[in-house]
Amino acid sequence: MMRVVTEVELDYSDFLRRRHGPAHSRRTAEGWAAFLLPHLRPEMLVLDIGCGPGSITVGLTGRVIGLDLAPISIEGVPVVGASGSALPFASSSFDGIYLNAVLQHVADAGAMLREARRVAKPGAVIGIGDADWGTRVIHPHDSRMARGQQIQEAVLTSGNVRIGRELRGLLTGAGFDNVNIEVQGRAVASDAAVRHMGVFEGSWFQAPEAVAYVTHLGISDADEMENIAAAWKKWSSHASACSTDVWFTAIGWASPE
Repeated sequence: MMRVVTEVELDYSDFLRRRHGPAHSRRTAEGWAAFLLPHLRPEMLVLDIGCGPGSITVGLTGRVIGLDLAPISIEGVPVVGASGSALPFASSSFDGIYLNAVLQHVADAGAMLREARRVAKPGAVIGIGDADWGTRVIHPHDSRMARGQQIQEAVLTSGNVRIGRELRGLLTGAGFDNVNIEVQGRAVASDAAVRHMGVFEGSWFQAPEAVAYVTHLGISDADEMENIAAAWKKWSSHASACSTDVWFTAIGWASPE
């Protein structure tokens, strides 16, 4: 039976697109795919799975094709509407494959990477960047903010926000060789950065769409959400406030024949 999506869910999904869309559109290949760019050449056919607005896609070297569940037009790049778990391409089609912040949203990351391996030519390179929420450290600690992360994880309908640490095993299991993992630590420690993070994180807990959604799911309520927002505001004004997390990148190759 097909699951009926409620109006509350639709409102929340639209809120997330508006919340994250501007930041996604500012991402560039130099900033997010630098680990992969040295391995790409102009003659290569490259697939960007989950290309989104295409701000990274347009900076990848080669003849690039974008693919997304909700495709939008990208100037100079053909875009295909499809799932990364059922790629509409023949086996051994691509010289390079890229995924940025995609696997954290996928119910079966292994299946998606096996599909990527299917369309990879012998000797093709794959590059992945993704998150690991389990690496976040926030000082000073506040139990309300820790509860806030539990709520944000609980609303996710699929995926794994700790996928970063699993990338090496997932790529190897999908049939890619010579897999290498690197991490980039990111710190929020200046007055301006701390204030911005406090406002941005706290605003999720005050957004009517988020409050309605967590209430609809029975995960939290308006009073707790407001209390967590207040904790973020307090944190952002603390003289010693800082935060760190880790971003994982992985690169691997399809075995040459």
